[in-house]
Amino acid sequence: MLLSLILYLQALRWFAPAALLLGSSPAFFSVWASWRLLSSVMPRRVFRAGDDTMYSTYQRFVLFFFEHYAGIQIYLYGDVDKILEKKEKVFYISNHQCTVDWVVSNMLAIRQGSLGHVRYILKDGLKYFPLYGFYFAQHGCVYVKRSGKFEESRTSKKLIQLAKDNVNTWMVVFPEGTRYNPELPDMISKSQNFAKEEGFEVLNNVLAPRHKAVYIGLSHLRESLDAVYDITIGYNHTMNKDGERLPAPSMPDFLSGQTSEIHIHIKRYDIEDVPEDINGLRLWLHQRFVEKEKLMTYFYKNKENPETFPGVGVLSETSFLSTIPSLFLCTGMVVAALATEKGRSCYWKLGLFYTLSLNAWMRFRY
Repeated sequence: MLLSLILYLQALRWFAPAALLLGSSPAFFSVWASWRLLSSVMPRRVFRAGDDTMYSTYQRFVLFFFEHYAGIQIYLYGDVDKILEKKEKVFYISNHQCTVDWVVSNMLAIRQGSLGHVRYILKDGLKYFPLYGFYFAQHGCVYVKRSGKFEESRTSKKLIQLAKDNVNTWMVVFPEGTRYNPELPDMISKSQNFAKEEGFEVLNNVLAPRHKAVYIGLSHLRESLDAVYDITIGYNHTMNKDGERLPAPSMPDFLSGQTSEIHIHIKRYDIEDVPEDINGLRLWLHQRFVEKEKLMTYFYKNKENPETFPGVGVLSETSFLSTIPSLFLCTGMVVAALATEKGRSCYWKLGLFYTLSLNAWMRFRY
């Protein structure tokens, strides 16, 4: 009986915030759609400013749960002062281990005051995620297909529009293309074979990066960017007693407190120092992942201080008060909608209508 209660409370700890985050999407989307309609007669930059503000508000709501509710401690290494001293327009590359990696980009962006500017290069299948798939496209995110199905013209069109609008951007991409999972040796072997075929160093703790999305992104955004941020993420409690690497935490793991620390190594490169030609960029990108390989090897093999990166980690915190207004606003919209039987009926019907109609739009128009 007691064990059942403990398991129930543990499940509730992650399920309640996850349900609230997803359940708030119809309310958020309704507000955003109203702004989109109102701003349609205004200059495009006005819409972008309002959209970025709304994105920042919602992501502060997300970060309340991932930083304050879950009690995660964030340790920063490397070029910390450089990225915190001023706002920048950024191309952000990172290793990819779990579904929470995208939240890490928000954690860094809020510390620079650039949270509303975060956009992503995402795998194509995510465009059908209810409501969010459509919204991310409108916010300036780019959906791409993998490998031979990569559609350069469609990707270029979206990026050209962002450059034309001179949109302040943190464009986030995970060049590995899929998540590194030590429990999937066939996937790791496939990546290593790809590196051998390309004549690159074989990697064990990260996957070999694919360069197409990075090259296209930098080609079209370069003139409006200040820097490339090279991010390496390490999660604690991902090593067993024998020193073997375990899978990175899932979203339920995070929200239920099973992960207590995120270690983030940052390397900043001036945009002028990043090669423009495709072959030079391809080599440069792989070298970045060779360095990530060394960092991740240190993270798991360092006996003196395991699950840390080289150097002194700076404990970085965001203000609790910076996320509370968003928590009250987003939660309040959901509570107001669900407080009455009529409201509940309208809310789920509205969510269903949005999901079906917008997924159809994404299927045939995007």
